[in-house]
Order: sequence, then structure tokens, then C-alpha cells
Amino acid sequence: MSLGGGGFSTVANSTYAAIYDAGVLIVAAAGNAGTSAYSYPASYSSIMSVAAVDSNENRASFSQYNDQVEIAAPGVGVKSTLPGQGLPGDGSPRDGSYDSWSGTSMACPHVAGVAALVWSHFPNCSNKHIRQALIASARDKGAAGCDILFGHGIVSAQGAYDYLKEKGCNFEVVEAQGGCDQFHDPPPSTTPPPITQPPITQPSKAPVIAPVVPPSPPGSCIGISVDIATVSHSSEISWSIKHFLNPLGDAIASGAGFTQHDASYNQNECLEAGVYTFSISDDSGSTGTGTYKLSLVNGGKVFIEGQLGNDKEHVFGFVSQDTVHVTDSCGNSVLSGF
Repeated sequence: MSLGGGGFSTVANSTYAAIYDAGVLIVAAAGNAGTSAYSYPASYSSIMSVAAVDSNENRASFSQYNDQVEIAAPGVGVKSTLPGQGLPGDGSPRDGSYDSWSGTSMACPHVAGVAALVWSHFPNCSNKHIRQALIASARDKGAAGCDILFGHGIVSAQGAYDYLKEKGCNFEVVEAQGGCDQFHDPPPSTTPPPITQPPITQPSKAPVIAPVVPPSPPGSCIGISVDIATVSHSSEISWSIKHFLNPLGDAIASGAGFTQHDASYNQNECLEAGVYTFSISDDSGSTGTGTYKLSLVNGGKVFIEGQLGNDKEHVFGFVSQDTVHVTDSCGNSVLSGF
């Protein structure tokens, strides 16, 4: 992620933690103020904070330095594509061309790219295994061991590959700590997993392979209630819940066929902790067709509600029975916890 700013947010921290626990590796730019101040989201413990180095592997003067910096990558004078902002041939420096840019936002994609490349060779590893492989294999710079300038060192694709080839994907990992605390060196695996591709020789376009996330223990899901109260045009109403990170995937819960006017419909579902998208559609486009709401089965607390009449979408995330974060269709936070 190429964004950042000051200010810790409990809601954002919990949301990123839920996404991380769902199997996603999150990488963000450490910040470009050149100070020891924390920049967010990079400084949340569930996110890898990436510092920048120049072509001589020296820390970039603008790169943030603090105890949440986890790894470093090239971020000075990095050539990148630029979107066209002028007419073809008008001489604009951003006329769909290339330019050299500097920033931790240039360093961050190096780490994300290495993570994707290595993960494609070891698809049975979790996001936590990939994270550990990256920092354990990073080339040490600065003070011996991890430090606030370079974190664990400069990212190494070959090093991370070799690390997982030796260790396998079944070793113990450290839960989200961030920075120099994000490390645990396990003993080598006696039975390395099969390699799905030959050893890395040239960077290549890696296929996107979803990590395997173990199911939650029985009884750990969170019960929610979806209530629809119709007034008219009821046959045109439908709703669905999908994983936020898989918007094109199948719905994990849905409802439709509300054929009675002036009726109430209820459907209970049980969701694991994570981030979801609730979409509701009313093709009539008319107001006054009814209401909808989502609430916790345990306690009855309402966390989403609205009027039927057009298509709407809400993003919500569970951390526990008592912590829910909801945004509206524009991404504005409308409810945080209880």
C-alpha cells in the first residue's frame, strides 16, 4: 500500500488484523518524513513496514525509522510507468511514459512483488510463513541484526526461496508483532514440500494463488440476523454476503424471492471473524418499499440498517462478538464497535 499518515486508529488496527488473520499478507510504505514518527497503516503490527534504500544500499534520507520498520527495499531513483495526462506527442513528462521516482512507496512494491513470487513456489505456505521467510532471509544492513533503519535488512527473493526450501511450510511462526519482534527461527523441516516450479533464476510473472487458510474451530463463528421488512415491490429485493477480498466469488449467504407485501423475513447466518461485503438490491428504485437491518444474534445489537428502494452496499468486519466495523458505499465509516 502506497499511503500513510499519522494517528493510530483502533478500528483500522482491528480491521487490518482481521484481514491478516484471514490469510492476507499486507505490505505498506514506512513513510517519507525522514523521522522516527510512526506512519500508518505501515506501523500496525499486522502490516510489513518497508523502508527505502538507494542503489548503494544506504538508507534513503527521507525514509522513516522506528521500531516498526520490518524490511527495506530499493526506493531511490526507481523507474516506473506514468499514466498519460496530456495529448500524445505534446512533450508532457507524464505522457504515458517512464520516469524515475523516489519514496518508500517505490520500495513497498519490491517487497510485495518478492512475496508474490516466492509464494507462487510455495502455495501451501500461509501469509505468516511468507512474512517470516522474507525477514529471516533479508540481507543484514546497518547495525548487526535488526535495527530501526533497515529492519531485518534488504529483501532477497533468492534468499526467501532458499529459506522455505530448507524449512518447509510447517514451522512455528510469530503472531503479528511488527518490526524487529517479528521473527522466530525454526529448525529445518525434515520433509520439505514439493517445489511447484524450478529454482528462481529470473523474475517472472507469478500466478496469483490463494493461501490455504485453516478453518476456524467449531463454535467460533459469529451469529448474525438479516431482517427484511417489505411494503411493496417485494419480488425485486435480493441480498448477498461475500468475502470482501473475493468480490467475484460465490456468496456465502444470500436471500431472495420475497413475494409478500407488508411482510417480515428473517434469516440467521454464522460468519467467522473477517471482513465481508453486504449487498442489497431493489430493482424498483422506488422509496418506501421497506427496510433492512443486520444485527448480532447474541444480544440483538444492530450494526447495519437502511431503507429499501435502490442498490446499496456495506462493508463490515468482525473481530469478536463485541467489535464490528461498518462502512457505507462510499467507504465512510458509519459504525465502529459498540
